[in-house]
Formats: sequence, C-alpha cells, structure tokens
Amino acid sequence: MSDSSKTMTALSRLAIIIAILSTLALIGTLVFYFQEIAIPPVLMLFARVGLPIAFILAAIVVFGNIAKRRKS
Repeated sequence: MSDSSKTMTALSRLAIIIAILSTLALIGTLVFYFQEIAIPPVLMLFARVGLPIAFILAAIVVFGNIAKRRKS
C-alpha cells in the first residue's frame, strides 16, 4: 500500500468520523432545543461546522482517487 493510499484511507475515515459526530451533535442540539434546555456552545459549533468539513474532506478523497486513476 503506497503512502498516498494510506493518506486517502486516513482522510476518508476522518471524514466519516466527523460526519457521524456532527450528525450526533445535530440530534443533540434538536433534543436540547425541544426540551428547552440551554444548548452548549461547543455542541452547536460542532453541529454547524462538522458536516461541511466532512464533505470537503470527502471531496478531497474523491478528487485524489480520480487523479490517482488517471495516472495509472
């Protein structure tokens, strides 16, 4: 396994983990909101920022794989 493959694997796993955690943060934000509990700022920040970061990382992985396939 080459270094670029290891990097792409790590990036794709990181994107999946961030997407899952951000989705859980969104669910937590909704639960707190509907129970009229103050939403922790860290939870709200991760819910707002996590999914876009995960999508950007996923796009990097896709474009990296396209570039790797064109070379071979």
